[in-house]
Amino acid sequence: MEVLYRDKLFEIEYFQREGHKETILFLHGLGGAKENYWEACKANVLDGYTLICPDNPGTGRSTYYDDFPLNVDDLTNITYLFIEQLKIADFILVGTSMGGLTSLLYLRGKGAKKVKAFINIEGNLAPEDCMFSGKVVTYDFGTFSNQVFPRTIIDMKNNGNAGYHMIANNLELNTNVRSYYDYSFQTVEHSATRELLEQYLLLDLPKLFIYGEENGHLSYLPGLIRNNMNVKCISDSNHFVFYDQPKELYDVIAGFINTFSR
Repeated sequence: MEVLYRDKLFEIEYFQREGHKETILFLHGLGGAKENYWEACKANVLDGYTLICPDNPGTGRSTYYDDFPLNVDDLTNITYLFIEQLKIADFILVGTSMGGLTSLLYLRGKGAKKVKAFINIEGNLAPEDCMFSGKVVTYDFGTFSNQVFPRTIIDMKNNGNAGYHMIANNLELNTNVRSYYDYSFQTVEHSATRELLEQYLLLDLPKLFIYGEENGHLSYLPGLIRNNMNVKCISDSNHFVFYDQPKELYDVIAGFINTFSR
């Protein structure tokens, strides 16, 4: 799909699995890709749902101009235009990591009226969620590109979780380094205040927060629970639950949707 944004034409690659039930739109995180959610198309519990996931500009074959840097606000605006061109509404929004951040920014604007429910999979709510972007912003681009980014890939491959290995491969083969660098700065800025957490708490629509068991230390989890938020833990998993435990993840998502779906 071609999206015109600020007089620049962006080709946005995406997958769309058609169904007769509600539409679920997935937004991937920093260093992720549409393939993060490909297993959703194989999950029996999601049979009949229309599933859509775009690649962010700078991922796969989605356009990124190195001389036209984008931040997360730009990414949100492009996502809005993508959704408008698809002409979808009354859909379920799922955002992971930075995709959770862009989801919340989308929900602040005109797009909020189009969303019937929001599933946040360890999306950015606080500074501690910047485990990757926070390491980027202390470097100039040359140092990051030549030293830090390759080291990040090696470190991920040495991690024990399947999700880290898969994301490392995506960084190596499928990610524009400049886009990863550019998105990181505003990801950190937005996460530095309590505004995202407060916005999430106040959202007036069905919502679910999902986290990996190894990240049960997240400081805001007790507050979500105290405020009677719907919170689910995915067993034996870290940040990239869609690779660590895809069946359990989609069982949880389907169970949540069934609580309000017609």
